[in-house]
Amino acid sequence: MASDPKPPSKPPWDLQSRFSDVSPGALEPITLRKRALGASGVGGWEDVQTWAFVPDELPPAIDWKSIKGELFDEFAGAHAALGRVNGLVHAVPNPEILRQALWLREARLSSKIEGIETTALDMVLAGEADAKANPGKEALNAVRAVRVGIESGRPYGDDLVRGMHTQLLDGVRGEELQPGEYRDVPVYIGAPGRPDRARFVPPPGGTPVSDGMRALERFVNGSWPDVPLLAQVALAHYQFEAIHPFRDGNGRIGRALILHQMCALGLLDMPIVSPSGYFQRNRREYADGLLAVSERGEWASWIRLFVVAIAEEAVSTRILAERIVVAHTSYSAELRDRPAAGRLLKLLDHVFGWPIVTAASAARVLEVTDPTARKDIELFEEIGILSRTDDRSYGKTWYAPAVLDVAEAEYAEFPE
Repeated sequence: MASDPKPPSKPPWDLQSRFSDVSPGALEPITLRKRALGASGVGGWEDVQTWAFVPDELPPAIDWKSIKGELFDEFAGAHAALGRVNGLVHAVPNPEILRQALWLREARLSSKIEGIETTALDMVLAGEADAKANPGKEALNAVRAVRVGIESGRPYGDDLVRGMHTQLLDGVRGEELQPGEYRDVPVYIGAPGRPDRARFVPPPGGTPVSDGMRALERFVNGSWPDVPLLAQVALAHYQFEAIHPFRDGNGRIGRALILHQMCALGLLDMPIVSPSGYFQRNRREYADGLLAVSERGEWASWIRLFVVAIAEEAVSTRILAERIVVAHTSYSAELRDRPAAGRLLKLLDHVFGWPIVTAASAARVLEVTDPTARKDIELFEEIGILSRTDDRSYGKTWYAPAVLDVAEAEYAEFPE
C-alpha cells in the first residue's frame, strides 16, 4: 500500500510558517510594495502582504544557569583571550599605536560583510580633504563611526546610536536615507525589488522601531547578574539587527556598537576586538544564526556563535597587535641613533597613529619647514617605514606598510 504523499513544502518566503511558537517576538501583518511591470516594461506598484517580526524585550526568559553550563568552555576561552589582549594593551608603552590599524581592519571587514569591497590604502586615501565618495570612504566612515561611539563618552542610547549613524553615511551612498534618523518606513531583508520573497521583515517603521530601541537601551544600560557579560553583548547585537532601526547601514552600526558595549562592561580596556572578521569569514552562519533566534528562539546556538567569534578574533587581534608593537619597537631602535631622534620618533608615532602622510602634513605635525619634513620622510622611506602610494613627482603621499598590512589581514592565528 503506497504511503500518503508528503504535503508540499512551504516556500522559504512564507514567513508566517517559518516562525515557531517559541519565537521571541510577534508577527504583525504588513503591506510592502513592489514594482509590477507589464508586457511593455512599464507598470505601477503592486501591494505585497507579508509579516513583520517585532522582537520581545530583552533578556529572554531562558535558563541562564543551563546556558552557563552548556557554554562554559566557550565563555572561559573568550574571557582568557580577551584578558591576554588587555594585558598586551597595558604592557605597551604607547598603546595608541594599536588603535588605528585595528579599527581600519574592523571597518574594512565589517563593510565587506555588506558587499563593500575596498583596501586599507583606499580607506586612508579617502580621508584626504579632496577625496570623493567611493567604497574606501564608505569603509572609512565606519572607522569614524566607531570613533564617535567610543570617544563621545555617551552611554548606549539614542544620541550615541544616531550620532554614529550620521557619521557612517556622511558624504557617501545612503546619505539621502535620513542619516541619524530612525526609519519611518518599512524595510525588508532579501533580494532588491522582491519584498514578496523577503528573507526577513523587521518591525514596521515609526513607533515600533523607536519603542524597540528604547527597550534595547534599557537592557544595555541595566544590570543583569544572571546573564553572562558576553551573552549580554550577543543579545544586544541580535536585538539591534532584528529591530533594524535605520534604512541603511544597520549591520555596520550594529557591529560598531559591540565595541562600545564591550568597553562599557569592562570586557575590553581598549576597543580593538570585534567579531567582524569571524562574521565576514562565516557570513552565512552569522546571518542564519540571527534568523534562527527570530524564527525558533535558538538563543544558545547564537550565543555560542558570538562567543566563539569573540574568542577567535581576540586571538587574532593579539597576534596582529604584537606585529605592530614589534615593528614600532624595531623602527624606534633604528631612529634613536639618528640626529634629531626626538623629532623622528614623533613622526613615527604619527604614522602609526594615521598611516598616511605628505610633506605638508608632516611639517605641521613636527612644526618644521617643508624641506626638513621631506628629508625626514626620505629617511623613513629608506628605512622602510614609509612607501610611496604612486610615482608622482608632485603632491606625493606616503603610507606605512607595517600598519596597513595589519589592517589588510583577514585572519591571524598562532602557528601549530
